[in-house]
Amino acid sequence: MSWFIYEVPEYHEDGARIEPFSDLRNRVLKVSGQAMVDELESVRANAATTADTPTRPLRSAENPLVFPIPYADSMILVGFIFELKRELRQLVVSPVEMPWLNDA
Repeated sequence: MSWFIYEVPEYHEDGARIEPFSDLRNRVLKVSGQAMVDELESVRANAATTADTPTRPLRSAENPLVFPIPYADSMILVGFIFELKRELRQLVVSPVEMPWLNDA
């Protein structure tokens, strides 16, 4: 999966839809089972590995905030918000391009 990475001061796609990764993981486990949780965790790990660079070190890749991105009417792709080690900075990591974040 390809990722688009944006460094922003603070990100609010839609506050009501942003949630801790652990909450999403628990819902996926209840509804879809362990195999889907494993896939979700693999996607998160891939996003964290892509985002965590020497110029943008993450504070923690273990439990980012997540937000859903509707895709193809039926699938939900998940974007991630990681805290950077620099204060008041975040990385938005998404499988879809969000060019308006370049100006954030």
